[in-house]
Amino acid sequence: MTTAAVLPALALREMRLTPHRRAVLAVLEHGHRPLTTDEVAAASTVPVSTAYRILAELVDAGIVARVAGAAGGDRHELAEAFSDHHHHHLVCTECGIVTDFDPSPALERLIDKEVGALLGSTGFVVSHHVFDVRGRCRECASVDA
Repeated sequence: MTTAAVLPALALREMRLTPHRRAVLAVLEHGHRPLTTDEVAAASTVPVSTAYRILAELVDAGIVARVAGAAGGDRHELAEAFSDHHHHHLVCTECGIVTDFDPSPALERLIDKEVGALLGSTGFVVSHHVFDVRGRCRECASVDA
């Protein structure tokens, strides 16, 4: 993500790139998975209440994407247009952790083919897709072992 890429999206909402917004975006840019608001606040030293407000604004502006975690535990990451690659998520339904995974080209072709077949006659125009796999992470699954 570059500052130059974010500025037009902020300008559409008459928003500036404040030091707090810059700090929140930097944390998301360097995160290796979607982060909770508390994680963003802790890593950026932005007050939690401010982080909540900034993340909501950035989601509304299309710069940040909200990722639904388990039991309503939302997490955040840069929107695909502002990140360095397309990816999907593994969501643990027990602890709520969300982990990114890179799809294979074969999986992406299959998803595109199936979505195209599903929507072919509806006139619906797809802008992008989200693919989340839900289950239990290694740590949670090992508790039962």
